Amino acid sequence: MKRKKLLNKTLRYYLFSGGLMALVAIPLYYLGYNIYYIQETDEFLLEQSNNIYLKSLETLTENKIHVWNKYNHEAEILPDNGQKEENVFVTRKFYDSHEDEEVECRVLYSKIKIEDGNYLLMNRLSMLEAKKIIRSGTALHLAFFFLLLLGFTFPSRLVYKVYKKLWKPFYQTLSDVERFNIRSSEIPVFHPTDIQEFEQLNRAVENLISNSLQAYKIQKEFTENASHEMQTPLAVFRSKLDILLQQKDLTGEQSQIIQSLYEVVSRLVHMNKNLLLLAKIDNMQFPDTQSLNVAEIVNESLSFLSEQAEANHIEIQTDINENSIVQANKTLLESLVNNLLVNAVKHNILCGKIHISLWKSKLSISNTGNVAGLNENMLFRRFSRMNEKVKGSGLGLAIARQICLLYGWEIGYEYENGRHRFEVNF
Repeated sequence: MKRKKLLNKTLRYYLFSGGLMALVAIPLYYLGYNIYYIQETDEFLLEQSNNIYLKSLETLTENKIHVWNKYNHEAEILPDNGQKEENVFVTRKFYDSHEDEEVECRVLYSKIKIEDGNYLLMNRLSMLEAKKIIRSGTALHLAFFFLLLLGFTFPSRLVYKVYKKLWKPFYQTLSDVERFNIRSSEIPVFHPTDIQEFEQLNRAVENLISNSLQAYKIQKEFTENASHEMQTPLAVFRSKLDILLQQKDLTGEQSQIIQSLYEVVSRLVHMNKNLLLLAKIDNMQFPDTQSLNVAEIVNESLSFLSEQAEANHIEIQTDINENSIVQANKTLLESLVNNLLVNAVKHNILCGKIHISLWKSKLSISNTGNVAGLNENMLFRRFSRMNEKVKGSGLGLAIARQICLLYGWEIGYEYENGRHRFEVNF
């Protein structure tokens, strides 16, 4: 996802909201201005009609109506058409000889009485110039509005420079934190600043890093000490069991008990190695990486597991692209592939099948099995065992997931057509 600067994003929201306001406000402004003008025009026409009637029509006779109409271009006396209201306002088009076209006019029809006859006084006012003024005013306001927006936008470049200078200590702290590596055991030296909030941020980050380093060192020391302290007694215990198994006077029952203890010790040794491996992965103690061919790692792991698969009559099918290269630690990549393959063998059925596909940057391992679809929420948790009938520490898939998280790879599971499939996207 492309990241955006805070100020730029704010300005974009501002311009968008301003443009949206203009789209809504300008039509409303035009409509309101138009309604206001029509109201003022109606008042003017009504006042003009009253003045004309009071002053010039009181003495007008019916036989002089045609003469009156001849000399009044914006007003005309018409026969009564049965109009009920005293005054009626309408908008109509009339031919304008000056414009040589029909123009829109506001018209007032008022009932009048001349001698004993009923007539209508039509008084009109052209709206052509008014429409031009309204349109020009609207366009002027629109231009002014956008100039105002631009006036806020261009100075924002200057604001951005000031903003960048003010926030320089923050970005320096952010850069120092991004370069920080917990394995280096060095606390970053933050640049001094006279801004109180940024100075507080530096002290808080410094304390956080110091506490994290201390916790990392303690955990690392515990991991190393646990490795030595647990391996030694387990090795002694196993060697003592070896000696007991070589005794000639053992009964069958005693030999069976010792063999059972020997298997338990082997499981403890294996579990200890897996826990230490997980701890080292969590502590990022595998910094060395190199270009590795995944196909070679898969083939090496298959050579070790082929006997176990043959013993259970499991058929292994492969579709491997020999040119799948990744950048990783060899020990971890071997552990990832081996755990997935061991999982496919251990949780398979007698005379089952395993299909291994490696194409470009995707490794897919599917196998038959007695158990239906597994719970994905529990599948990659430590000590989570989906099948209690199969012996194991429940750490294999947890290790695979941690390795994928370390390198940003994606690991997934799905169950389809009676097959369990694990996929890793490198």
